[in-house]
Amino acid sequence: MPPSVKDVVLRHHDEVWSRGNLAAVDEIYALDFVGHHPGSPDWVGRERVKEVVAEIRQAFPDFREDVDDVIVAGSRVVTRFTASGTHLGPLRGLAPTGKRMSVAEMGIFRVVENKIVEKWGLLDRLGMLQQLGALPGTAPRLEFLYEITMDAEVDDLGPTPSGHRRIVRVTGGRFEGPKLKGTVLAGGGDWVLERGDGTRALDVRITLRTDDGHLIYVQYPGRFHGAPDVMQRIVRGEVVDASEYYFRTAPLFETASEKYGWLNGIVAIGIGRRTRQQVAYTVHAIL
Repeated sequence: MPPSVKDVVLRHHDEVWSRGNLAAVDEIYALDFVGHHPGSPDWVGRERVKEVVAEIRQAFPDFREDVDDVIVAGSRVVTRFTASGTHLGPLRGLAPTGKRMSVAEMGIFRVVENKIVEKWGLLDRLGMLQQLGALPGTAPRLEFLYEITMDAEVDDLGPTPSGHRRIVRVTGGRFEGPKLKGTVLAGGGDWVLERGDGTRALDVRITLRTDDGHLIYVQYPGRFHGAPDVMQRIVRGEVVDASEYYFRTAPLFETASEKYGWLNGIVAIGIGRRTRQQVAYTVHAIL
């Protein structure tokens, strides 16, 4: 009994792609086979299939395709499958990463006289590159560090040759998070410079004392700006929602504490809130 169109396509997944049997390509694919994949040139002919299979299996020696769903409609077969493998060889200019990837794919196959004559394929290339760490633009992950609130008094020096200078003197405060908590020591501050465009460039230095007695020095630049009327409302001491202005900082930590030494190796981001006499941040580590 001749194989069904379903049998032909499942053999394609098993023998050719999962086992790397290039000899089976001549038995399964038509001589004039054409494969369509968005974003890539068409695969034309059996030899091109063999080249691609060899290329993929060189990059992923344990490459396999596990079929999750099959739909048959006349001479066409649709499969939904998962492609997986460990990146141990070069892949189109990407050096081996040693990382494992697993991505979803779908294929539509047209089978004539027990040969695959045409294929339309869709695969999650973005997901594969993300799993291999090959996308420099991939967004970093954040981990919550602490909430911090500081009491402050402002000395307004007025316009200087550098810009409008204000010195925010920290008189105390409190911080608390899942890994550390304690008080903000008096004596720190922010040497704020308002530039010609209205943006306030921050230059902050504070000292934290944890509840278990360790000292942590924190220094960070930042930017604080909003519409002129919004900034005036803050100066007048009005309650202004943080969504009405931009207030961001980039804390760096310095400590001699062995317990909190991990802070020395991270960069953080703070999202600020400002009132007339208090400054507050939600601080996250950038992973």
